[in-house]
Amino acid sequence: MILYTRPPLVILYLALLAPAALHLPQPLLPSLTDLFEIESADTALLMTATLLPLGLMPIAYGYLLEGVSTRTMLYVSAIGIAITQLWMWAMPDYSNWFAARVALGLLLPALMTAAMTYASATVEKSARPHAMGLYIAGTIIGGFFGRMMAGWVSESFDLVSPPLVMAFLYLCAIPALHKLPREAGAGFARIRWSIAKDIFALPRFRAAYTTTFIVFFIFTAVTTLLPFEMRRIDPLVTNIELGLLYLGYLVGLIVSLNIRRLKARFKPETRLVISGLLMYIIGTVTLLKDDYLYAVGSLFFFCGGMFLVHTTLTGLLNRSLDHHHGVINGLYLAFYYTGGALGSHIPSRVYANSDWESVIFLCSGLIIFTLFLIHELKQEPALEDSKEK
Repeated sequence: MILYTRPPLVILYLALLAPAALHLPQPLLPSLTDLFEIESADTALLMTATLLPLGLMPIAYGYLLEGVSTRTMLYVSAIGIAITQLWMWAMPDYSNWFAARVALGLLLPALMTAAMTYASATVEKSARPHAMGLYIAGTIIGGFFGRMMAGWVSESFDLVSPPLVMAFLYLCAIPALHKLPREAGAGFARIRWSIAKDIFALPRFRAAYTTTFIVFFIFTAVTTLLPFEMRRIDPLVTNIELGLLYLGYLVGLIVSLNIRRLKARFKPETRLVISGLLMYIIGTVTLLKDDYLYAVGSLFFFCGGMFLVHTTLTGLLNRSLDHHHGVINGLYLAFYYTGGALGSHIPSRVYANSDWESVIFLCSGLIIFTLFLIHELKQEPALEDSKEK
């Protein structure tokens, strides 16, 4: 197989579209609540419906799709995702949107893993860090693009048009996928539970997985419920303005592109985790102020803290052991997205039965709890633990 200096453009394009489809409903949730005539907590389940499969399917797919080529996974999942978006556009009621979002959650892990595998497998070894940097940058831009596009399109046309636009964007990738070589390897591998159990028994890994679960729990809680709170404060706030709330998401670009410099300056790496958690709690607490512009500014701190913790933890775990990286990363994604799934549901019930302040206090308490896990993060795996079993 011919190796390149950067991933094919269609791979970076799909890296952008994956989080765009995942996060598309968030700024629309208050309006969808009125459209479907349901409770806000039920509308938030549209996020849970996609995030929960995202946490579970990377493990299941190791058994179902082991050996399937990345090009096949990209082709099938891209068409499948386009169909879910057309389904939402053609049948705009809550039950159909919920079912389509579940189907999306089943398809996104295949697309994301295949795209990541292709981004790594088709470039020269020396170019892989740069390739993965481009991939991560694409996902960050996509997370903002999906929310912003949904806000703009819904204001310009109607609430069910954003999925139609998303379907069109996915279908645009199909001709380019035909030109990709077939030789790239499979993206999934089986997770051996005996190895997973041994890894989770190590204090550093246990603390890191708990931290990432909590961090994405909070992130999803805040980004899902903030549009409801902004609409409560000002019923005239537009969907475009709700989409612009997530402008701070782009701070992730700065973090991901400068993580090596930050790691060189902050040693040990756990100092970066502490810094990220402190930024996180500042961004969370300042969201107590009932002001739109203040919320936009707070999300810069909030998102910056999340991406700093997330990026540092993934690097820390992958350098802690010389083997079993597939299991390490599979478990990380499982905890990450399962935390997000519960974060879109449990705080929504708190918000519906109490208020925004209760959600913020819950999230702040969880962040403080993660600070007590830092001493376990500092523990290097013992030599006998790092030997392959």
